[in-house]
Amino acid sequence: MLVAYEHVAADAVRFLRGHPRTGSVIISLAGAGILGKVVLYFWYRHCTNKKRQDRRDKAQTRTKRVAENVAEVTNSDLIVKKSIKELREALHNGKLSSLEVLKAFQKEALRVTKDINCVTEPIEDAEELAKHLDASKEVKRLLHGIPVSIKENIAIAGYDQTAGMAVHIGDIACEDAVLLQVLKDHGAIPFMRTNIPQTMLSYDCTNPLYGTTFNPLDWSRTPGGSSTGEGALIGGGGSIMGIGSDIGGSLRIPADFCGIFTLKPTWDRISRKGMMTHSRGNLSVRPVLGPMARDFDSLLLLTRAILSPNMYELDPLVPPLPFDIKEYEKTSPLRIGFYTYDGTFQCQPSNVRAVMEAKAALEAMGHEVVHFDFPTMMGEGFKGCKYYVHVLVPDRLAKLRKLLANDKVSSAISLNLKLGQLPVWLCKAAEFIIGFKDQMLASVFGAAVGFKSVEEYIDKVQDLEDFRQRFMDAWLDMALDAVICPVFPSPAPTRDLVGMVSPAGIYCWLFNAVNYPAGVVPVTQVTKEDLDKTFDPKHFQPRNVYEKLLLKSTKGSEGHSIGVQCVALPYKEELCLRVMRDLTQALGKRS
Repeated sequence: MLVAYEHVAADAVRFLRGHPRTGSVIISLAGAGILGKVVLYFWYRHCTNKKRQDRRDKAQTRTKRVAENVAEVTNSDLIVKKSIKELREALHNGKLSSLEVLKAFQKEALRVTKDINCVTEPIEDAEELAKHLDASKEVKRLLHGIPVSIKENIAIAGYDQTAGMAVHIGDIACEDAVLLQVLKDHGAIPFMRTNIPQTMLSYDCTNPLYGTTFNPLDWSRTPGGSSTGEGALIGGGGSIMGIGSDIGGSLRIPADFCGIFTLKPTWDRISRKGMMTHSRGNLSVRPVLGPMARDFDSLLLLTRAILSPNMYELDPLVPPLPFDIKEYEKTSPLRIGFYTYDGTFQCQPSNVRAVMEAKAALEAMGHEVVHFDFPTMMGEGFKGCKYYVHVLVPDRLAKLRKLLANDKVSSAISLNLKLGQLPVWLCKAAEFIIGFKDQMLASVFGAAVGFKSVEEYIDKVQDLEDFRQRFMDAWLDMALDAVICPVFPSPAPTRDLVGMVSPAGIYCWLFNAVNYPAGVVPVTQVTKEDLDKTFDPKHFQPRNVYEKLLLKSTKGSEGHSIGVQCVALPYKEELCLRVMRDLTQALGKRS
């Protein structure tokens, strides 16, 4: 074959020597083609940069208008620090107007975002909505006058949903997402849009359009993702409640890292109509929308409003399952499982302690809490890369790379994008060789190979379905009502390392893979004793590259918030909230 190519090359050289004018034309055309591609590349980059800057300018103009409008507000602190109960009472008895409450939260949100960049832009019709509520003679509804912040990927009529990507700038939504319509029906006022990572596939938040969002508790650490802006704004005190989304911990990890509450629901319990996602068409692992809030009472109120009959009326694809208040209000003792190890990823002492404190608190409330050692029962731990990542990104992120072709790529996602570009043979070789020393790292390469046939993909989906059934069998064999477990195996990682430890989201991935509702309750904070144990080989020894990176990242995390997940069977959100309620009450009594 090589000899044949040499003959062709020699013939081409002889032809060009014998026909110099023709050769010059060919070379000129080739040069022009290359030059044209270079010019076209830079022209695309110029247009993309201008498109991005124009969108930023529009957001800044909206922000400036609201800032000027609330400049004279003087009592915002008194309003935003009220509990949800106090706020509702003041709104219902007329001591506060919807407009007063809105302006107070607008001012506070702009103050918070000035420090940590969590808001992309205000929602302009919020003031008109507040004035309409104040003028209305109708009976005040569940969320009357309560400002609610909204993740940027949720449709609002007249706004685009960009996910921090230039290709989506200008794709204006024609109508509000169904969930937004439900909130407005209950008297809520959507007032701020919040930042997200580029592509929404990252536990950090930075994008070329709206910039980087910081953790309100510690600027050196990630606030989590992808509902980053929501977690940071609520955790920073600029919003009392908001809406985010989750396909791999995107509600729960920001809640954990920012010290707030959230609930990831079962698929389709909440309408997804109007939610932007890059996983459309993948029916094996699906994204969900869910509530986030400053405290449990706010989370409960928001969830009750969302799970209302008009959700089904607006989207008949949603099961007609309104909030079951009788189920939530039950007080009978529950049998609750707990675990601190999923069979693959070790948790650091602070995160183990959080679960054990939650266990003790629930036992003090009269519940039976037993060890749920599902890895031993099932003969394997949750292999997140095998049962979750491989099915989530069957195209090796090819679609996202295409959408980002002329865009600046965030450093937080570049590693994952590059991994998907490695030759399949190299990924398989790396999986085999690295597997002798580091099974966790090897599994990441194994999940990056994609699928060579539809049959192979179907086999992998069947493996996931088999795992779901075996996990449920283990749960039912233990006669469990609910489970508590870690959210993440360590405190929030530092910004410089978070892009390298994505597999640490495995404790959240499990409940996306099996489709169980899971909430987060802040339980404790990292102590000096936790850190002493973490760095003492007698108590904790990292076994793989990810655990080593997290260990390095944990230095200096004293005082950082640590939460736990509360989990129930599919469509048992009310039971999940009941466990969260009892845990919150027990922790409050203890403190």
